[in-house]
Amino acid sequence: GQIVEQGMEYAGVAARSPDGAPLPVSHILYAANKYIAGDCYSVNKDFMACKANNSDPAACLKEGERVRACVKAVLKSLDADCGAHLTAHSKCIFKNNNKFEMCRAEQAKVEECRPPPAGSRPEGTKY
Repeated sequence: GQIVEQGMEYAGVAARSPDGAPLPVSHILYAANKYIAGDCYSVNKDFMACKANNSDPAACLKEGERVRACVKAVLKSLDADCGAHLTAHSKCIFKNNNKFEMCRAEQAKVEECRPPPAGSRPEGTKY
């Protein structure tokens, strides 16, 4: 299929919510992974701890909503600060089937625009 590129649109599917924020689809999440890992670490940790201690999916809805809200805030903020670079990086990831190693130049532009938060890359983690 042909990739339609208008703003953050991929294969004819919009990648923005009605309020203009990037949607949390795989290629956008990959492009923002360091920022999400750093800024949402504590809420993700709380959610994973809740899931580890509860077999009832409803038990962790509050924690899950905090993760969703954090990711949405990170995407909106990163897009406001570095929108063109985030779009270029996420489009590259999309075109390369989520293989972000093919998009290091675009990644560098995002990171030049806004350095990733401290602690966004745990020891021994590659991405």
